[in-house]
Amino acid sequence: SIQGTGFSGFLIGTGEPGTDYRRAALVGPASGEAGGLLCVYGTDGRVVFLEHTNDVRQFDYTEIPSTASGSAPPRTKSEQLELTLDGVRQIDGTLTLTLTAVDARTGAVLSQAVLGGRTSASVAGGFAFVSCGPTGTHWFRNLRSSGAGVDSRPERGLGPIVGTLFSLANGVLKMTAQVMPMLLQPGDQVRLEISDGAGGWITRASAPIGPGFAAALRDDAWDATVAHPYRVVHSRGGTYEGTVPAEPGADGMTILTLSCTKATHRAVDKGTRDEPRVAGEKALGMYTSRNVYFPFEQLAQGMQAQQPDLVFAMGDQFYEHSPTKADQSTAPELDFLYKYLLWLWSFRDITRNTPCMVLIDDHDVFQSNLYGEGGRPLLVEGDLSTGGYRNDPAWVNIVQRVQCGHNPDPVDPAPAQQGITVYFTRFTYGGVRFALLEDRKFKSGGDALDDQGNPVPEEALQLLGPRQEAMLAGLAAEGAGLPTVVVSQTMYACLQTSSTGRTQDVRDPAGWPKPARDRALTSMAAAGAVVLSGDTHLPALVRHVDGPMQFSGPAGGATFVRWFEPRNALQNPGTEPHTGDFVDGFGNAMHVVAVRNAHVPQSVWVDTYDNHDIGDRDLKEEGYGVLRIDHVTRTLTFEAWRWDVDPTAPGAAPMPGWPYVLSFDDA
Repeated sequence: SIQGTGFSGFLIGTGEPGTDYRRAALVGPASGEAGGLLCVYGTDGRVVFLEHTNDVRQFDYTEIPSTASGSAPPRTKSEQLELTLDGVRQIDGTLTLTLTAVDARTGAVLSQAVLGGRTSASVAGGFAFVSCGPTGTHWFRNLRSSGAGVDSRPERGLGPIVGTLFSLANGVLKMTAQVMPMLLQPGDQVRLEISDGAGGWITRASAPIGPGFAAALRDDAWDATVAHPYRVVHSRGGTYEGTVPAEPGADGMTILTLSCTKATHRAVDKGTRDEPRVAGEKALGMYTSRNVYFPFEQLAQGMQAQQPDLVFAMGDQFYEHSPTKADQSTAPELDFLYKYLLWLWSFRDITRNTPCMVLIDDHDVFQSNLYGEGGRPLLVEGDLSTGGYRNDPAWVNIVQRVQCGHNPDPVDPAPAQQGITVYFTRFTYGGVRFALLEDRKFKSGGDALDDQGNPVPEEALQLLGPRQEAMLAGLAAEGAGLPTVVVSQTMYACLQTSSTGRTQDVRDPAGWPKPARDRALTSMAAAGAVVLSGDTHLPALVRHVDGPMQFSGPAGGATFVRWFEPRNALQNPGTEPHTGDFVDGFGNAMHVVAVRNAHVPQSVWVDTYDNHDIGDRDLKEEGYGVLRIDHVTRTLTFEAWRWDVDPTAPGAAPMPGWPYVLSFDDA
């Protein structure tokens, strides 16, 4: 017999009315608003209906009274049964649900429960299989559904190919085709085909499905002067289509930046509280659009409406602890893929038709901070400031292969320590020079100590490391010719203040170590570059006094909020609050051109909650960044857009402080 407690069966009615089907599909063991109704077969042999909408007692799963019948014999591991849920509409418009467990061998009814008086709204939404321990798991097969109450949408199916990422530079197309994690068979591969213009397809590349369930496709003779409709085809069936656009021409290009996209504020697999305590703060619920940011549908629609020519995903495509707790093993491949695939599912309608280059940040490798120390193992377990990678280097390489494998080839591909691959590079696209940096991988530990615990002179500390500095020096040696964009994970300064408005000296951003930071900015300035970054969750545009203009785009949807609220008014202010001349805690001087804080002061939030975690998106300034490069007017235009603004709507505008126009000559 089966020991312990638990149940398996169906969960129906997930998600709010009218919500995106992908959001309704994201559900976990924690009960809460829009959590649906559990229709399950318990290890005690009874079928029951259980509550899954309790936001306070999230794991009680209170039984809902129903009319029960059947002998409910003890369950065994060898059993084979059929679980059926029927819904019948009554004359008064309510539904009666009948849940039945039948012995699949004999047809005998083992247990049955009838629940009447349910409204249509209470069961409308997504439905899912449920397997709940704590001592057992269950297998399912042969799902069948039919009837007027079932809305079948085959076009919403996901897989076997989930999505694509591609880059195009110097006549080389690189594309990653991401496949659902599933049992691979010998010879499994993906091929890239392009339309021949007459209804047929021409194979241009093929590749096996490799680590991370990703196929790395490459075409070294790509004609970038015209657009090419394409499809990727799985060798065992399944296609995925898109278009590789022509390289932008003489007019210019529109670049979007995206970073820091957390699936949910409240985790779906642990108990959390939802008690607003700040004026204007809304309750989030659990399986609502207020709490489940995924699939970021308004954000993605706004980005698509900008008709981008190029997208940069700047890092923190996901957070290891959202929507579920992080796998604490050193090689959490499936947990990584689960969280990354939520990101790809959200934005694949952009990446299927637009070049999208990806950077890796700390949360992408399951660390809250990353001082990479050239790729070495973490020196002291549990102390990220000592520097290094916590997880297995082969797993880190899978993360980078999946997310960055399609980026243009690295200029210096020699791996870092432990064989961790590198992807920093430079290339030209659409008449613009680009440099992609890794400002985490080679950075010295935040404790500024060597392996023996001795202080390291600041001049010897690394930020980008010699190889990336050499790449930037080469860019600088070419001078300020073509417009130049440097893409980096984070801000080259500590643009944040304490709850009392004091200057900070946090070492996580690229403002430290200062000598290495200064060398990098000197080269960027000599190249006439502007810098794009993410990470800080604080949309800002600054001019470094000793370097370039830097645009830190807003977070796509994060939790941890940073503020820039200096206690004293800044000199040479602009028209928006908290703009003007500023020097951070490391002595990095800059002019703050634009910045957007959360709508609640830091002192109020921190005094109330003693943390920086804001879930209510209406209290935050989140969205995406835009850089428009116009070769005709020789200007660069920076814009920060909110996630919930339709840029095509009459009167739509970026966040206050933007747009900001900079001439090529002033860059």
